[in-house]
Amino acid sequence: MTVFYTQHDLAAKKVIEQVGKTIILGVPLGIGKPVGFINAIYRLAEQDPSIQLTIFTGLTLARPSLHNELEKRFAEPLLKRLLGNYEDPFYEKPREQQKLPKNINVVEFFFAPGKYLHNAYAQQHYINSNYTNVVRDLGHYGINVLAQQVARSKHDPKKFSVSCNSDLFYDTLNALETARDQEGRKVAMVAEINEKLPFMFGEEAIVMADNFTDVIDTGSYPDLFAIPREALSTQDHLIGLYTSCLIKDNSSLQIGIGKLSNAVASALILRHKDNAAYQDMLKALQVEEKFGKTIEACGAYTPFTKGIYGSTEMLSDEYLQLYQNNILKKKVYDHIGLQRLLNTGVIEENFSSTILEALFTHHIISPTLNFEDVEFLKEYGIFKPEVEHIHDQLKLPSGETFSTDLLDESNRHKIATSCLDKQLSQGKIIHAGFFLGSKAFYQQLRNMDDEERAKFEMASIARTNLMYWNYELLRLQRQDARFVNSTMMVTLGGVAISDGLKNIQEVSGVGGQFDFISMSNHLANARSILTLHSTRKAGNKASSNIIWDYPNVTVPRYLRDIIVTEYGIADCLSKMDRDVVRAMLQVADSRFQAKLLAQAKQAGKISSDYLIPKLFQENRLEKSMPVVRELQSKGYCKAYPFGSDLTEEEQVLAKALMFLKNQTPWQMLKIIPQALCTRPAKKFAPYLARMDLLQPKNFKEFFYQKLVLLGLKQTL
Repeated sequence: MTVFYTQHDLAAKKVIEQVGKTIILGVPLGIGKPVGFINAIYRLAEQDPSIQLTIFTGLTLARPSLHNELEKRFAEPLLKRLLGNYEDPFYEKPREQQKLPKNINVVEFFFAPGKYLHNAYAQQHYINSNYTNVVRDLGHYGINVLAQQVARSKHDPKKFSVSCNSDLFYDTLNALETARDQEGRKVAMVAEINEKLPFMFGEEAIVMADNFTDVIDTGSYPDLFAIPREALSTQDHLIGLYTSCLIKDNSSLQIGIGKLSNAVASALILRHKDNAAYQDMLKALQVEEKFGKTIEACGAYTPFTKGIYGSTEMLSDEYLQLYQNNILKKKVYDHIGLQRLLNTGVIEENFSSTILEALFTHHIISPTLNFEDVEFLKEYGIFKPEVEHIHDQLKLPSGETFSTDLLDESNRHKIATSCLDKQLSQGKIIHAGFFLGSKAFYQQLRNMDDEERAKFEMASIARTNLMYWNYELLRLQRQDARFVNSTMMVTLGGVAISDGLKNIQEVSGVGGQFDFISMSNHLANARSILTLHSTRKAGNKASSNIIWDYPNVTVPRYLRDIIVTEYGIADCLSKMDRDVVRAMLQVADSRFQAKLLAQAKQAGKISSDYLIPKLFQENRLEKSMPVVRELQSKGYCKAYPFGSDLTEEEQVLAKALMFLKNQTPWQMLKIIPQALCTRPAKKFAPYLARMDLLQPKNFKEFFYQKLVLLGLKQTL
C-alpha cells in the first residue's frame, strides 16, 4: 500500500520504521535526487548515532564553496538568480570538509569534474563503474531504500514520470522488489513530487503511484539545479568545427557532457544554416587538404536534409538547439519491420496508399487483417484511430464496413481511401537516460505541449548505452552513428585518459564513455570521436595533452578510433601503430611535436628518418585565430553561442576574475603594486557597480577594487 505524506520529516521517520535503522539509500545521479527527503533522513541520522546511513549516488549538485571575497561578490547574486530556492544536500558541505558524522557515509560512482581531487574521504568512497554496471555494482551493498524526484501527470494524479532520471530507475526498482519478494528484505520506494520537473514520456519513464511505498508532496517545490553555460574558447570552436565534418546527414548522434559538446552543436548549426560561410572556413583551415580522405569516408560538409536522431546518455541544451535549428528531426520507430522499411526507402513517414501492400509483402501484417494488425496500424498512425476490427470486418463510425482482404486490389484501394491516415506516428527524435542543463533548457521542456515533448523519450541506460536491449532494433535506428565524447589526455598510441590521474585520484568518472566506444565497434559504419584540447595551461606554463604514456587508462589502445583537437582529425581506426603515431603527431601542438616524435623513434614505433609533413608543422593556435575572428565578425563562434545566464557585465567580470585566479602567488606579489596604481575609468563603472565596489567603504574594499580594475584592464 502506498502512503502519502505532506512532510519530509514524517516520511523519513516512517521509512526508518519500515526498514530499520540501517539505511542503504540509493538516489539518482544529477537533479533527480529528492533532496528534501535526503535532508530529512540525514537530520535524523545526525541526531541519532544509532542510525547507520549510507547514501549511494552520482554527480551531487550543490552551490560551490566560495573561497574569497571577490568570488562571493561575483557568485552569490548569480547563484541566487540561477538556483532560486534549490536546497543543497545537507551531506555535501561536511563531505567537502571531510567531517561527515561517523554513522553517515556518502558513496558516488561519478563526481562533479575535479571537485574532489585531494579529498581523501570522497576518493576512498568512490566506486569505479561503467554507467551500465552501476545497478550491479551497487547491488552488492544491499540497498533497501530507493528515493527519487518525480513529476506528476496533469491528467492522472496517480501517474508519475521519473522525468530527468529514467536511466537506472526501473533496474533498481526491480532489484529491490526481487530482494523483497525472494530474500524478505525490508525495503521502501520513495517518490518526492516536484511539479517543476517536466513530465517526460517513455515506457521506462512512466511509473504509477502504487509502485512506491511512500509518496511525498509538500505542495512547495524546489527549483531545479541549473548549470550555467560556459564560455567557449577559440580551441573549443576549432574542435567543434573539425568534429562537425564527421557527422553525416540521416545519422545517429551521441554527444557527451561539457562545453566541447556545445561547440560541436554550434558548428553543426553553422554548417546547416550558413553552409557557404562554413565551407569558406574549412578552406581557410585547409581541412580538405589535411583530412579530406577521412571526411570523405565517414563525414560530410553539406546541410542536413533528413536530419539526425539522438541516442544519448544525457539530454542537454545542445540537443534542444539542434532541434530548434531543424537538425535534430530524424524520427525512429520502435518496430523492427517499420524501421527496416524506412531505412531501405520502401516506405516513407508521409506514406502513400502503397504502404499496405508493402507491409503485407514484407510480412509485417497479414494479407487478411486480424485484430492485432489493425491495432498495430492504428498505433503507428497508418490507420485512422476510429477504424475498428469487428467480426472480421473493418468498420468506421459512419457504419461503413470493408473486407479485411488486402490481396483483393479493389478492396485494398477502398481501405486505403477510407481508413489510411497520412503520416506515421510514435516517432521519436531522441532517446536519453537523464537530463541536466540551464534554466532556459528546463523552461523549454516545460513549455512544450505533451505531443511535442513526447518526441524526446526518456529511456534506460540499458537502451542508450548498450546493444543488448534490442540488438536488431537499435542497429536499425543507429545508422552511421557518431559517439562524440571529451577526454583529458591521449597517448601517442591512442590510449584515452578521461576520468582519473596517474595517482588514481578520480577526476569525474567513466560514465558511459567506454560503453559508447565499445558500441561503435558493434554498429556498421559507426565511429567513436574523442575530443580534447591539445594543450593545457597551469599558470603561464603550457603542457601537452597528447603524451607518450600514462599509467591510468579509460579507453584501451585496441579501441582507439578518431581523436579531434583544435588542430584537426586523427583517424586511428584499424591503423598500424606507425600510422597512429603519425596521425596523433599531426594534431599535436607544434611546441611538443619534436619531443613526442623523439619518444616514438626511441621506442621503435616510427622510422628513425620520419619527418612530420610541413603542412602540420605550424600547429599553433595563433595561426587559426584569423579564421575564427572572421567567423566571429559574421556572428558565429561566439563565446556563448546559445546565450548565457550571465549578464554582459558578468561575462566580462568572469574573464577578469579568471585572470586574477590564474596568477601564481609570486605573480600576484608582482602585480599588486601595479593594481594599486590602477585608476577607475568611467568605462569600468558598470563592472565595479556589479561587484559593489564602485564606492569603496574601507581599505579592504579599496584593495579589491584595484584588483578588479587590473583584471578588467587585462581582459577588456
